[in-house]
Order: sequence, then structure tokens, then C-alpha cells
Amino acid sequence: MSVERSFAKAVAWMAAGSWIEQGCNMLFFILLARLLGAEAFGLAAMAVAFVIFAESLVRESLSEGLISEDAPDPGFFSAIFWMLTGLGAVLTLGLILAAGPIAAFYGEPVVRDLLIAFSPTVFLVATNAVPVAILRRKMQFKILSLRAIAGVVVGGGVGAVMAFSGAGVWALVAQQVTLIAVNAVIAWIWAGWRPSFHVRRAQFRAAFGFGGQVLSLRLAELIAAQTPIVLIGASLGPAALGFFSIAWRLIEVGSFLVVTPLRMASQSAFALLNRQHGDTAGLLQDISRLSSLVAFPAFLGLAVLARPLVAVLFGDAWAEAGPVLAVLGLVGLYLCIERVQQSFCLAAGKIDALTRLAWGEVILGVVAILIASYWGLVAVTIAFALRYYLLWSIRFRIVAGIGGLPVLDLARLFVRPAGLALVMACFVAVLDHGLGLQAPLARLVIGAGSGAAIFGLGTVFLMPDRIALLRHYLIGKEVAP
Repeated sequence: MSVERSFAKAVAWMAAGSWIEQGCNMLFFILLARLLGAEAFGLAAMAVAFVIFAESLVRESLSEGLISEDAPDPGFFSAIFWMLTGLGAVLTLGLILAAGPIAAFYGEPVVRDLLIAFSPTVFLVATNAVPVAILRRKMQFKILSLRAIAGVVVGGGVGAVMAFSGAGVWALVAQQVTLIAVNAVIAWIWAGWRPSFHVRRAQFRAAFGFGGQVLSLRLAELIAAQTPIVLIGASLGPAALGFFSIAWRLIEVGSFLVVTPLRMASQSAFALLNRQHGDTAGLLQDISRLSSLVAFPAFLGLAVLARPLVAVLFGDAWAEAGPVLAVLGLVGLYLCIERVQQSFCLAAGKIDALTRLAWGEVILGVVAILIASYWGLVAVTIAFALRYYLLWSIRFRIVAGIGGLPVLDLARLFVRPAGLALVMACFVAVLDHGLGLQAPLARLVIGAGSGAAIFGLGTVFLMPDRIALLRHYLIGKEVAP
């Protein structure tokens, strides 16, 4: 099977799994939000911010070298496993020891116990990273998709039962710990690999070479993403953090549905093409053309319809999350494009410049968010989004340079979908205002339907080349030169 067909099949499996997973996840999320309320979610978010930070350092960091490496020897796999296991143990212990001071920082004593209860997930993720990387390298995305669905269903079921029985915020802890545990068990069963204790010092050094760079990149990304959560919790309180967390969760779900199948499959496909000395830059351009057809209308439409969406999903009590979600829609759009470009650089083994840029985003973001916190939650959200866009042109230059492409050629791939999505968003906003409907569901249905119709028709008439490209990947039909 060609790399293109393998990539298309992988995206199909990941997309199907992601949509089912997130559909189930959203049902449990809405149920728990209605049962528990904003304060419970805010308290959980205070603890989870640090847990997610630690999990992400071990989830896709040192193990990324296993995907991009041409022919890693068995000792390389074991070296990465033991390094991740050690790092996971240190981070888990660090969270437990830091739980008291973190709770004191927030002024919420219950955060201490929540953080201790959440912390074992970090060790589970660390020991699970190598089996997952093996499945990704083999492009076994069917297994990865089924694994994700199983974790969400079992974890969500446990959380829902506990919420109905009056466990309060602890239902969220049980949900997450169960989800991670189920994911770990399935990955170990299907990877068919076991670590060895016989690892040479040179293999540890080789494993930390590229992996250390990725670890630094992940650290910068995590600080950038968690800065508003920490500062909102400290300065504006758990209720405001609950509103931000709900809005951010919707962006995570949206970006997960749109970009995760492309990101996961594309990194493996890029790495495979690199090993075969194929045209990775060409694949990057194709993926950029296709992903923009979804990312721009999805997230600009989300920004316009944020208020009725929040009202439909969570009720009037969560209305303050609407303006936050509208701004965060722009962050979701950025992430969908940036994550694919990052996968391209990771597969090429060239991430030095991206890492430096990510730390620049951290510094800019901390300063901007600290200043904006004086003007409230929406201002903090605007500052959070703005720092990504201010440095975006630099990212395009880095990616274009690695791919050997003119930077303007890479940027032009997004001009037509961006313009069409802006027209669509303006039309939906004017229509929503003109109709003056009060029912959130009616506003959402009419706005989403009209927006989809406008963008769909515009794509047919203005971007027929992208429709042909999509058919090529789906059914193998040749694209006209």
C-alpha cells in the first residue's frame, strides 16, 4: 500500500475513533457539568492544570524519536521506556509533595487532596508512552482508536455513577484515573513489546538526544497553555476558572476532532516518507490544503455561534463562558494548522527553531496575561489568543525552510479557505442578528446550517482543486495537473 493510501486509511480510522470518542466524552462532560456545576469544575481544573502539565511531558516527548528514527535498535526502545518511567515517577512524587503549597497558592484546601488523587495518571501515561509510539510507528491506528473509545466509555461510566451517588468533584477524579488506566492496559496488550533491563549507556544518550529537544518543546507548550488556567484560578477565583475551563474544553474537543486524526497519521506518514526518501513537502502541502477546508469554517463558525452553543449544551448558568469561547475559537483555528506543521518538523527531526519560538510564546504570553488580568476573564482570553498570532509568521518561515518551500507559497495555501470562511462568518453573524431569535437551539441550527451551505457552495465554485485532491486521497483518483 502506498504512503498516501496508508495515510488516508489511518486518518479514516483516527477520525472515526475521534468522533465516537469525543461524542461519548461530550455526553459525559455535559452530564457531569449539569450535575456538578461550575465550582466543582473549577476546583478540578486547579489540580488538573498541573497533572496535565506533567502528563504531557511524558506522553509525546522522549518517545517521539521512535517514530522518526530510521531503524532504531531494540535497546533504543528500552532506553526510552526506562527514562520515561523514571521521569514519570519523579513527576508523580513531585505533584504529591507540591500538593499542599499549590492548594495554599489557590486558597482552596481541597485542591491538595484532588491533586494527590489525580497524580497516579502521570506514571501510567509514562509507562504507556512507548507502546503507543510503537503502534503509531506501525500505523496501527485502528487499535489506537478502539483504545481511546474504550477509555472514554469506561471512565465516563464510572464518573457518571459517582456523580449520581453524590461524590461531587471526586467523580471527575474517578473518571480520569479510570480512563488512563484502561488506555494503558489496551496499549500494552496490542503493542506486543516488553522492555529489557540490558541497556547500554550509549543507547540512553542517543535516546535523550532528540527526545530531550522534544521534551523542551513540550515543556514550553504546556507552560503556554496552562498559564491562563493558573492565573485565572489565582486572581479571578474558581467560578471564573470554571467558565474558562468549559470553553477551553470545547476548543480541545473541536481541535481533537479536526486535527488529531491528521496530526497523528501525518507524523507517521511523514516519517515513513522520510525513510523512503519521498516527497514530504508535497504531503505537507496536500494536508494543509485539506485541513484548511475544515479548520477555518469550523472555528470561525464556532466563534460566531459561541453564545447559543454554550446555552444549548450547558444552560443559562454557563452564559459567561460564551464570550470566552468566541475568543478561544481563534486559538482552535491556530492549533489545527500549527499541529500538522509541528508533526512535519518532528518527523524530519528538526525542532530546534520551533522550540526556541515556543519559549518566546511563553514569555510573551505570561506578560500579556498578567497585564490583561486587571480587566477580567475576557481580556485574559484575548491576551492568550493574541500571543500566538503575533509570532505565527515566524513559525511559517521555520516550517517552509525545513520543507524547502517558499514561505509565501506555504501561506497562500490558506488564503482562499480563510477568505471564504470570513465571508461565511460575517453572513451568519448578520443573519443571527437580523432574525433576532431568542431560542438558542434555533439560532444554533439556523446559523450552522446556513454557514455550512455557504462554505460548501463556495468550495465547489472557488476551490474545485481541493475537492479533486480529497477524492484522490479517499478513492485514489488522479488529480489533474
